[in-house]
Amino acid sequence: MGVKKVILFSPHGYVGGFLKERLLREPNIQMYGMGRGSAYDKYDGDYDILLYTAAVSNGSADKYVQDNVVTAVAMMDFCRKHQVKRVIYLSSDSIYGDLHTDMATEEAVMVTPSLYGTTKYLAEKIVMESGLPYYIIRMPGIVGGRRRGVFLCHLIEKMKENENIVLYNMDKEFNNVLHIDDLSEFILHLCVSGENGKNEIFLLGNTEKIRLREIVCCLKELMHSESQIENIDTDKKRCFTLDVSKAVGYGYSSRRIRDILQELCHL
Repeated sequence: MGVKKVILFSPHGYVGGFLKERLLREPNIQMYGMGRGSAYDKYDGDYDILLYTAAVSNGSADKYVQDNVVTAVAMMDFCRKHQVKRVIYLSSDSIYGDLHTDMATEEAVMVTPSLYGTTKYLAEKIVMESGLPYYIIRMPGIVGGRRRGVFLCHLIEKMKENENIVLYNMDKEFNNVLHIDDLSEFILHLCVSGENGKNEIFLLGNTEKIRLREIVCCLKELMHSESQIENIDTDKKRCFTLDVSKAVGYGYSSRRIRDILQELCHL
């Protein structure tokens, strides 16, 4: 297997930073960083893969459209110019909006997605219609390495302060968490072993499903928390697990949820 020339866009964010560290350790990857402010004309020659990690998840409507949609158009133009053989685009399960079902698949219907989710979906369509081979990865909240503003980290912070917490559908199954190391290894696997010409959309979450109530009990024990938890069962709130079977078929694996929780409690 020859060396793959991979452009990482962008290498300075949370996900991009971890991916940069992992790719730099891989002898079969020659990595090139590209930021939003990079001069595209300084890149010469052809490249094998564009690893598209850039996104804006908060801001004005103009910023969402400019950074998540317009930038995607520019990057696909860049890829065609430089004969990029595959785009790996990191999307979000936010595209599903307020979906309430047992399990979301790649074909699940969007239900009133947020502006962020809408612009991520538009960017997906731009990638799909570019004529370039692609892998699109739809992801839940990513954790690991440091605390972040995602569901489990918010829950831990509240338990640390012994706050009372209201949760929804605690007896439903949950696998909507992705560790940054599991994501990095899967992306590396796709980079070095991807099938030429084949297009796929993957959902990533945890390969294990446990009830949200079990997660809450585990966190309370780990944090020695005195938080009181109120559960409300409702079909009016976003609720679904993620079908990761396609990704597993391509070599994806994940660490146990309880191990992830233990790590997060000690960050």
